[in-house]
Amino acid sequence: MRSLWRVLCWILEALAWALALIAAAAAVGAHGGRWNAKLDLLTHPALAWLAGGAAAFVLSWFSPSLWRGWTIRALSLVALAAALGLLAPDLRRPSPPPTASGPQPQIKLIEFNAWERNRSPQAVARWIAAQDPDIVVVIEPSEPLKTAIDATTNLHTFMANNSIIGLRHKPIRQRVAWDAHELAGRIFFLNWPSIYGFDGKPFDLLGVHIDWPIPARKRRAEDLHLTLILDQEDHDRAILAGDFNSAQWSFRQQGVDGALGLERRDRLQPTWPALIPQLHGQAFPGPPFIPIDHIYAGSLWRTVKVERGPRLGSDHYPLIATLAWTGPVGGDPKLWPNAR
Repeated sequence: MRSLWRVLCWILEALAWALALIAAAAAVGAHGGRWNAKLDLLTHPALAWLAGGAAAFVLSWFSPSLWRGWTIRALSLVALAAALGLLAPDLRRPSPPPTASGPQPQIKLIEFNAWERNRSPQAVARWIAAQDPDIVVVIEPSEPLKTAIDATTNLHTFMANNSIIGLRHKPIRQRVAWDAHELAGRIFFLNWPSIYGFDGKPFDLLGVHIDWPIPARKRRAEDLHLTLILDQEDHDRAILAGDFNSAQWSFRQQGVDGALGLERRDRLQPTWPALIPQLHGQAFPGPPFIPIDHIYAGSLWRTVKVERGPRLGSDHYPLIATLAWTGPVGGDPKLWPNAR
């Protein structure tokens, strides 16, 4: 029995060594993303490096050797410190201000990359209908999903540029990526309606699907294009939501966030992976660890709450945001974004 316990300790020590070495090397290397786009890729799974360092620290206490155990713990602490350094910008973000006195008009917004090979469009549509949102941004939809959403919700939907926008009322104006093709940079999937606002004036909703961060030159061109589009927007009123294929703590995404003129409202809300497309859509055996879906809004919108939805047959989880309008109120209430 004693020898069996020693074998088990050696196995746990070996696992601790592997986790500590990988997590420390990846987390420390990720900080090189400040200067190198390839190393910046290591920033996206920062939560995985944090979890790996924590697991290695716990397992290190099973080591039969005192010095080996302390060496593993030292590596684990390096991994934890480096990973927390990557997460620090999100951890330091201030909490939303308290609710102002009096009622504030609110909208409920769902952003979801539904995955075009989703085998449960009816279930997705039923879930959306049950949430009763005012605005829906669905990335990578299929025609069956569009049909199901139309049949189960009272939303006005427009499917274009690899996305569906669902609204309570027809938009004032509808644009897509081609409407901004003259701007510098590389175009991406963009569904871009103008909506009647709570003050009777229109505001823009931008539903986007942006490529992965590699190759870096291509992604930088898309970032430039998005920034130039937002330069034309009323930054106090606009809302931007979609699949950015990028975690907010990557150094590139931090730079983009600073240039957009909008505030990102999701915080430490991993949305990927929910399942593994390469394994015929098998469920991912663990919690999501990379936040690549984001919601941004201007200064006249206050964040009430942002939540992650359930697994719905996609490799992404949905985001559900409730935003309160803090600007002037006016116009026709029957046309407001939340008017049934």
